[in-house]
Amino acid sequence: MKVEIIGTLKEVQEIVTFDSGFQKQTVIIETEDKYDNLIPLQLVKDKVGTLDTLQPGTRIKLAAYLGGREWNGKYFIDLKFAELLGVQRDLNQEPPAPAPQPENRAQPSSKPAKQLHMEADAGDDLPF
Repeated sequence: MKVEIIGTLKEVQEIVTFDSGFQKQTVIIETEDKYDNLIPLQLVKDKVGTLDTLQPGTRIKLAAYLGGREWNGKYFIDLKFAELLGVQRDLNQEPPAPAPQPENRAQPSSKPAKQLHMEADAGDDLPF
C-alpha cells in the first residue's frame, strides 16, 4: 500500500551494507500530528542516499510503501521510501525579508482638488 507522509526530516542515519552487498539506510521523519510522531523510514537498494543532501529540519513530502510481515508469531510493519514529492528548505531559519516595494508616487488626478475634498467628506460621519 502506498502512503504519503508530510513532515520534518529529523535524522539521516548512515548507510548499512551487508555481506551480500545489500544496502539500507534509515531516516527519521517527524510528522505534524497533534502529538510527536517519529517515523523510521527505510531506504533500500537504489533509493539509498536519496535524502543525503537534505539537512535535518527540512520539511518534506514523500511517498512510501507500507507493508507487514509475520515472524515467529509476531507481526511487524515496514515502511519503505518510494519517492520524494516535495521539499521546503530551511524551516528553522527566519523567512527572507520581502523585496523592497517601489515607491508609490501620487498620480495626478483629472479632478480639481476641491472636488476631491468634497467627495471624501460626502457621507463621512467620522469625527476626524
